[in-house]
Amino acid sequence: MPEIKLKHVVSCSSEDNTHRAESLLSSDTNRKWKAARPAEKHVSVILQLEKEEQIHSIDIGNEGSAFIEVLVGHSTSVKDQNFEVLLVTSSFMSPTESRNGTNTNRVRFFGPSQLLKATAQEKWDCVKIVCSQPYSKSLAYGVAFIKLHSPPDADDVPVSTPPKLTKLGQFRVRDESPSSGSDIQPGSLFFGRDSAAKTSTGLKGNAPVKRKFEFSEDAAGPPPKKPSSSGSSEAKPATPKSKARSGATASPVTSASPAQNTSSDKREGPKPKPEPKPKLKAKSAEPVPFNRILEGVVFVLSGFQNPFRGELRDKALAMGARYRPDWTPDSTHLICAFANTPKYSQVKAAGGVIVRKEWVMDCHKTKKKISSKPYLLKRAESSSESEAEQDESEEETQKAVTALYMFQESHLKKHAELSSLHSVELESRRKKAAKESTVQVKDEDLYGGSTDENTDAEEEEDKPIPELPDFLTGKRFYLYGKFPDNQKRQLQRYIIAFNGAVEDYMSEKVQFVVTSEGWDESFEDALMENGNLSFVKPTWIFAINDRQKMLPYQPYTVVP
Repeated sequence: MPEIKLKHVVSCSSEDNTHRAESLLSSDTNRKWKAARPAEKHVSVILQLEKEEQIHSIDIGNEGSAFIEVLVGHSTSVKDQNFEVLLVTSSFMSPTESRNGTNTNRVRFFGPSQLLKATAQEKWDCVKIVCSQPYSKSLAYGVAFIKLHSPPDADDVPVSTPPKLTKLGQFRVRDESPSSGSDIQPGSLFFGRDSAAKTSTGLKGNAPVKRKFEFSEDAAGPPPKKPSSSGSSEAKPATPKSKARSGATASPVTSASPAQNTSSDKREGPKPKPEPKPKLKAKSAEPVPFNRILEGVVFVLSGFQNPFRGELRDKALAMGARYRPDWTPDSTHLICAFANTPKYSQVKAAGGVIVRKEWVMDCHKTKKKISSKPYLLKRAESSSESEAEQDESEEETQKAVTALYMFQESHLKKHAELSSLHSVELESRRKKAAKESTVQVKDEDLYGGSTDENTDAEEEEDKPIPELPDFLTGKRFYLYGKFPDNQKRQLQRYIIAFNGAVEDYMSEKVQFVVTSEGWDESFEDALMENGNLSFVKPTWIFAINDRQKMLPYQPYTVVP
């Protein structure tokens, strides 16, 4: 596969003084392109090809990037929206490798099966490379090298020699010289059969060749030309239907019967003619090719997680649609999972078309474009599930609040029990002191003492109601996945009790994602959108409740 030559650098968002973007134009792999400074959100470079080429495969050498995406376009395009995705965002480093700075120079080869077929089949003269590193704030990243390959040339395929005429599959025809004396040649028996058929009577040879619609025209021809008995006797077996309709005998004298037959056949002849007309119309209507079913559709996805998100995107791209990561002025459809996403409100305000995922699935299944009106996503229909979840969450929050009240009541009861015990101890002490005083003051004046006594209310001290701890003040949580037993309710109760907040869905406000299922592939996408996320285990919340103090979350983090 020949290598596609790069002409020059069109533009670059960031580059180092030493490792510049022009290094990618050289075939020397020791030269590389890196960002000007670390901790950049993403960097990109646009390269111009010498001419429009069809890209067949891509070789990429990494230089500290966690994700790399390749897009293609034309030199006439001005906006970024005109670039098409050729290679979807691919992972080159894991979060652990990015934090430790290991395996920064991984090389990956992407063949035709890993590129988008709809984009790879066209020719392009511009390539855009987008790199990102959301896991490390101290690593300057970029690309070591990139090589593009065009499809193999037709000249490289070996020319196949035409097969010999004497070879028929696995069999060979015996070669015979002209002087062998044998008159039998390949196919001579069939030619002899045709010549024998021609020498026979014309009616006998032509009768089986006639079609259903030509019979009525030829039925009247033979009687006037050949009124002999032999012609009529030979015509009878060839036309049994005309014999049954006329009901005449074998004598050729009656000429009225064939005339009547011809008139009846002419009336009945045109009846089956309109039948093949709809078949011709059906053949003339050419179906739309599969890769152009959704041509002109520019879609955006919202609310889906991998791997289903990638499958849905690939199906739409295979049918000729174009993909945008965010809503742009040229976008036409938003394929949304539910109505609570930020993109839903954005597109709703812009007046865009919002449909469910079933529209793409049904178009791919039926292999034709279906109207999107029956698949429009309405807030009342789409929020039924979310409302049910909100009701459950409201019930859980109410239960959590009641649990707080019960917790306070239990503290009050304990406080009342302690106060009652304290009063009993005070009474016992007072009685003991009174007995001792009576023994000591027997000789003293019995009426000289004070008659005032302190009541229990005066002796007890007013103790305030204990307040709940605020270990999780200012922290927002999102509970992801399934939890065993009633663990999810307990987590919500403890987080609210410790003055934390639980979000109903993933948003930019979330700081901690609590999960008991381990690392998920969708966490990498979430980290790209929000680099301050931390994924922790439920044991962190339970440990805070058991020890009644704030604990660091690092020992309880979820790692891939």
